[in-house]
Amino acid sequence: MRLEIITIEDERYPNQLRDIENPPKQLYVKGNIELLNSNIISIIGSRSCSKNGIKLAQQFSKELVYQGLTIASGMALGIDTVAHQTTLREKGNTIAVLGNGFEHIFPKKNMGLYQQIIENHGLVITEYSPEEEAKSENFLERNRIVSGLALGILVVEAMYRSGTSVTARLAKQQGRKVFALPHEVDDKNGRGTNRLIQEGAKIVTCTEDIIKEFPFLSYKVPPKKKEKEIEIQEGRKICKNKEYNQIYQLVTEIPISVSEIYQKSRKNIAEVNNILLMLELDEYVKKVAGGYICILDKK
Repeated sequence: MRLEIITIEDERYPNQLRDIENPPKQLYVKGNIELLNSNIISIIGSRSCSKNGIKLAQQFSKELVYQGLTIASGMALGIDTVAHQTTLREKGNTIAVLGNGFEHIFPKKNMGLYQQIIENHGLVITEYSPEEEAKSENFLERNRIVSGLALGILVVEAMYRSGTSVTARLAKQQGRKVFALPHEVDDKNGRGTNRLIQEGAKIVTCTEDIIKEFPFLSYKVPPKKKEKEIEIQEGRKICKNKEYNQIYQLVTEIPISVSEIYQKSRKNIAEVNNILLMLELDEYVKKVAGGYICILDKK
């Protein structure tokens, strides 16, 4: 995919981003440039997210895709990764904002995700030249783009002091809507989100809470969920995704390590890690000491 440079004078430069304080003077982009001026919601949260956080990120990403919104995030591990992957799985549009140049994709574990975004009509952008390596200060700068691109941001999980909370403050300064999911008061992963709600973030319990904040958007009632008919063969769920199934077939009742799966599958390690995450989220496999095992269903 060809790398393009879009300057702030270019008509393709995102209007939302042009209006923020200190907008990037140029963007290096790969993928579907038209997404820059679509209706965007950024989904952000902790890198070390909880299982509940993963579940919520999946749910809201899926439902916002159904509402026709583009999902943006920072392609970090944790909630960012789940938001991007769920959007891709739902055939939606996603934008990843990097804190580094295209010659140094970070984190390396997400190299496979980076490729999937581009191959599936998504978009990857950065303000940094291709040779720029990942640095901690870059990620703080990157966050102003994650929020600046969007109509609003949805904070799924955030600890009391975190980069996620910083992004939420930036969004507020930029005049963006800040949405947060409430958490139990003793949940360390939700202390940041609860604090944001105290400070004026819009509390969200369903997708409609987000849509109704924008008069130009119309909420579409999702179809009633059908009970999934899960096919079982010899106690194992049948995975119909061909790409995932190649990895799934290598996982048995005996723990197998990621490195062993990598060697047998001939895929790159980033792809293996991403596929294992999706299989785990869909409850095909489970992480245990020594690697992964398949989840048996004896019904």
